[in-house]
Amino acid sequence: MITRDLDSFTEGPDSTKMPEGVIPIECKHALSRSKLPGLDYALNPYVGCSHDCIYCYAPFLMGKPREGWRTPIGARTNMPHLLDRELRNATGTIGIGTVTDPYQPAEAAVRLTRRCLEVLQHRGATISIHTKSDLVLRDVEVLKLLPGPEVGITLTTVDGALSKLFEPFAPPPAARLEAIRSLVHAGIRTYVLIGPIIPTVTDSDIDGLVSAISGTGVERAMLDRLRVRPGMLEFLAGLEGLHSASGRRFLDRMSDQEYCREAEDDLAKRLRRNGVFVEQAF
Repeated sequence: MITRDLDSFTEGPDSTKMPEGVIPIECKHALSRSKLPGLDYALNPYVGCSHDCIYCYAPFLMGKPREGWRTPIGARTNMPHLLDRELRNATGTIGIGTVTDPYQPAEAAVRLTRRCLEVLQHRGATISIHTKSDLVLRDVEVLKLLPGPEVGITLTTVDGALSKLFEPFAPPPAARLEAIRSLVHAGIRTYVLIGPIIPTVTDSDIDGLVSAISGTGVERAMLDRLRVRPGMLEFLAGLEGLHSASGRRFLDRMSDQEYCREAEDDLAKRLRRNGVFVEQAF
């Protein structure tokens, strides 16, 4: 059921019912100006992300300690109320999940992203969601009421074991592919973000990846190369999980720009041959 009474957003989710590993925090503003292409504002209901993807650059970008990014997760419980007020003077496209996943596991219980979506729907806002989670399907009924919503789902590999190594707590590739298929079927503008393109991982079964993507019916893919931020190389080299053969292959190639460029070009060509429009993410 879609909430119509905006007074219900005044206090946000019940801070006494936060799941373990999630703490309520307050924000001063719901919207921030975005420098990302195609986005005018950013909306990030959570601080941190429990998916714990080892290539995540968000903590480095935000100046947060990498070890504290996964837990505790901060839930900006007053965000829906602030959002309703700020939308009166905001026009343009709002990107949901620019530095955190709005559908990470905490969202299933806290429903903070859902509350924000209901406010956005009430105000008729234009939105673009970015997530790795099939939990977005829970909110299809709200998305259908928004004007031309867009949802992007990240996919880096179709190999479940490799995904578990590099994205340990994110939903498996099969669940994300099914979410893409379901969103397309629901008539929601959808794209797959293949990013970052992880050398020796994304291209480990490139035929399977391209086939799986084209099989969902999605018509658009955005590609983003792995971006090594200061401190990332040392962090990755110290991970026990990357001491495996797969991990060592990745570490050997992650800074090889020529290899990464060739892998990206090959992926783009194969996607285009399968009828998927390809563009650069950033």
